[in-house]
Amino acid sequence: MATETTSTTLTELVQPEIIEQLILDYAIDKFVMLDKVRVGTPGQGNTWSFPAWVKDSGTDFTEAASTFTNDNLETTENATITAAEVGIMRELTDYAAASVKMGEGALMQFIVEDGAALCLEMAEDDLVALFASASSSAGSTGVDCSVADFVAAMGKLNTGKARGPRFAVLDDQALLDLQSAVAASQAAVFANAANGAQDLLRHCCDTDTGYVGSLFGCPIWYSNLTDTANTAADVVSGILINGAARPVNAPIGFVQMWAPRVRELYLPDQVGRQIVTTMCYGCGEISDFNYAKLVTAAKVHPGPGRAGFKSGAPRTSP
Repeated sequence: MATETTSTTLTELVQPEIIEQLILDYAIDKFVMLDKVRVGTPGQGNTWSFPAWVKDSGTDFTEAASTFTNDNLETTENATITAAEVGIMRELTDYAAASVKMGEGALMQFIVEDGAALCLEMAEDDLVALFASASSSAGSTGVDCSVADFVAAMGKLNTGKARGPRFAVLDDQALLDLQSAVAASQAAVFANAANGAQDLLRHCCDTDTGYVGSLFGCPIWYSNLTDTANTAADVVSGILINGAARPVNAPIGFVQMWAPRVRELYLPDQVGRQIVTTMCYGCGEISDFNYAKLVTAAKVHPGPGRAGFKSGAPRTSP
């Protein structure tokens, strides 16, 4: 192959300086959605079905009259999600492994951890891409996210009779707009810090989890992986019911056949080895009324990131 990991491709690692664990954090996005969706684990086969009860209605009853008719108890398939494989392969020569100053063991640990992180990042990217599928929408194309837009998106869930604890995942630009709007607002609700409405400004962003505080009782995380819309003029955020906390009301389902796992093959002819990390999953919408999308003007250009994510063409769900 032409993409082997050799002593020359690991230039920084064979220099006298030791980069240690700092290199593990390069361009890896936060995992916000994976622990907030309904998860199904297929037994045999590669699909998982998410059924729901068909809603019936009661009948007016007249005393002493046989006015009832039988209503069948039925279920319907809200979604059937198919799992597919993703992964990454590294081909590492023995010479490169022996040359790095961080040591062969540390290098192998990085390859394994990085492969798992990349697979999980692909899953996260596919999950936040589903925000665009929501029928309920707030915000306008080319317009900054406002406090009113955020409230309107929450109101869409109320109108749809959504049930369960809700949370928001905002694009980084939407978060900036919303925080700026709260900071500039002269509304009395934001004047008194004791009432909690300023939590979005007071909370120190957790850069590991992406949690940034709450607004009007709705906890908020942010993501750099959210997709663009309207020919890249906008970015799409989401306000959702927590499907892990309330599976029966989950808006999004996630099917996993296996978590990130590693396979290794030694190549005698190349005096090296192939290390492959794969993951098998799928995701899709289960319940449309249990989430809403929030459209915000896209002005901040994302960093270099990874090819195929927000800075390039969005990936589609498996």
